[in-house]
Amino acid sequence: MKKLIVLLVAMCCVAPAMAQNYLSAGDLATMGEELADNVGPNNAAILDRVFEDGRHYGAMVHRETGPGFSESHDEWADIYFVTDGRAPLVTGGTITNPRMDSPGEIRGTGITGGTSRQLSKGDIVHIPATVPHYVIVREGEDITYFIVKAQ
Repeated sequence: MKKLIVLLVAMCCVAPAMAQNYLSAGDLATMGEELADNVGPNNAAILDRVFEDGRHYGAMVHRETGPGFSESHDEWADIYFVTDGRAPLVTGGTITNPRMDSPGEIRGTGITGGTSRQLSKGDIVHIPATVPHYVIVREGEDITYFIVKAQ
């Protein structure tokens, strides 16, 4: 938690280039609605690289009912800001059926073990690098979150 607070404070105080990346609640809602209309493979839609500044970048993700995938990243921490919906998030444990998608990026079909938490609008979650994680979107649910990926 301490690392998350330091990261958030640092993001607010970083060079002028960072101050140029302002997204209002209305902007996030509009992006989420547009993504919900464009769900594709893995029952997800993503607006990648909403901002990018060297060692961190932001993306918007919308996920709907379906299997999705579990993942871990060797060098990137994830910070989720849930803007709408709800879904369980499993962290820790072991990725099932792991495969290397790209260097340092492992994906799988689920997680064995780990801790499950219910995410809902307004929640913020910090997932350190190397920690397996899996958003499970159950029948009748969806979730939209803004994600900051940081090294």
